Amino acid sequence: MKIGIVSKNDTGVDYHRLLKPFSLLADRYDITRCEGISSDVFDYNFDVVVFSRLLPIYKQRQFIKELQKRGTYVIVDVDDLWLLPNNHVASKANKVMHKQQVEAILHSDEVWTTHEHLGGYINNLNRNWHVIPNAIDPNEAQWQPKKTYGNRIGWAGGVTHFHDLMLTDGCWGETTPVICGFNKTDPEWVRLANSFKADYIEALDVFNYGYLYDQFDIAIAPLEDNKFTRCKSNLKIIEAGMKGLPIFVQNIHPYTDDTKGVYKVANWKDTIHQAEQMVVDRIMEDGQSLREYVLTNYDLNKVNERRTRRL
Repeated sequence: MKIGIVSKNDTGVDYHRLLKPFSLLADRYDITRCEGISSDVFDYNFDVVVFSRLLPIYKQRQFIKELQKRGTYVIVDVDDLWLLPNNHVASKANKVMHKQQVEAILHSDEVWTTHEHLGGYINNLNRNWHVIPNAIDPNEAQWQPKKTYGNRIGWAGGVTHFHDLMLTDGCWGETTPVICGFNKTDPEWVRLANSFKADYIEALDVFNYGYLYDQFDIAIAPLEDNKFTRCKSNLKIIEAGMKGLPIFVQNIHPYTDDTKGVYKVANWKDTIHQAEQMVVDRIMEDGQSLREYVLTNYDLNKVNERRTRRL
């Protein structure tokens, strides 16, 4: 079977939903990465084309229809709700892009998504959708558990979580959190750094960002409560667990995993005080327990079996 994956950039979304999963399937299928979209794609005579969210082409609908006419099965992977809240850094650009995302869902043969809750929205546009959760390859070097522990509290991610992080503003007392993913050339990151006191660690690319979790011992995942955020995935639980860290998460969907090492948060000030009091032995025990849970439920090599059943 010949499979084309459309991935122009090495983004976090493409890494988790396309690049890494399909790299592990290269021994089963003939896989080609298409870094752009043009009529040259037709020459490959793909059996299946998979892309994330939308195709980077103006006449997307016509392109999908032409692929299908040639016998290619088209799958769009949707990991986020296509309508952003007004305070999201990408909300202005999304006013155009969300129409393309809706079009992609409507006209693709099949939709893959991260969980049932987001699938409910997709179902209004395309009833042929299937859940393939986010997962991590535990054999990858960046996702090996950290070796030494203290009690530093931290977070890793992108600046689109500005308003999530600000939920903890004023909650830290004498503690200084570690915030990983900083980009000094990005005005939004500069705005956050000017608003929120923390030790900022420079970003790493998607093939190395797991090492950022070595910079702290207890992870946090604050999350604003709105329709968009409730459609996000539990990836931060998976990341923290794979690194052997306990995590404190906002007590809303998508953080529904109930297992040792996952703490549900209603009040961040009280929670941070609780985290500060955790002794190293407890941190290690909780982190190791969460890693075992993640290995059982979110090992990419196991989750990939869901992909193979859909191909």
